[in-house]
Amino acid sequence: MGDIVGYGPNPAECLEMVRCLGAAVVMGNHDEACIEPGREFELNEYARAGIAFARRELSDAQKAWLRNRPMRLDFGDFTAVHASLSDDDEWEYIFTPSDARRHFLFQRQAVVLLRTYAPACSLVAGGQKGARLRTKRKRHLPAWARARWSMSGPLGQPRNMRPEACYAIYDRMAHSIAFRFIPYDLKETQWKIFAAGLPPFLAQRLAVGR
Repeated sequence: MGDIVGYGPNPAECLEMVRCLGAAVVMGNHDEACIEPGREFELNEYARAGIAFARRELSDAQKAWLRNRPMRLDFGDFTAVHASLSDDDEWEYIFTPSDARRHFLFQRQAVVLLRTYAPACSLVAGGQKGARLRTKRKRHLPAWARARWSMSGPLGQPRNMRPEACYAIYDRMAHSIAFRFIPYDLKETQWKIFAAGLPPFLAQRLAVGR
């Protein structure tokens, strides 16, 4: 879902793991900033520090791989994109129902996206307002919502007041979404952030999930 590199202390290792899996991957705004000079100035100071570190750590081959990631991927019954479909170039966040409604204007099928940093599902049908759902349980999509919904969730830097990593599973046959929370060695990750010379805030925020 993009943003393989950015805030973390192991950008090269993370990218290589994803690349070796052969998974379909879309471009994220941090990925773009890593390979496009000048784009980092659109980010905050903590993100810029992460981008500078990633640029030093990634090989030329890894940067070339990032550069070839598409902005969106269509899989027939759903679309994957890092940010909102409403404007790829602006990397728009989806925080509120109004953000989701604007996104739905450009959506014709189910969409999986990342850029909210909190596990959530937004649903819309006809004239109904978008309903934003946050859940850690498996959720079956109502029949009216199966054509138009979007979901998201962070993996390495959650902002849902929980320290665990998080990902989502979309079951195309069962029409269900399940969020998974995974504990990891938080202390070791924080130590790596300090050792890399990254801003201490990036380590501190992981402990509180924000």
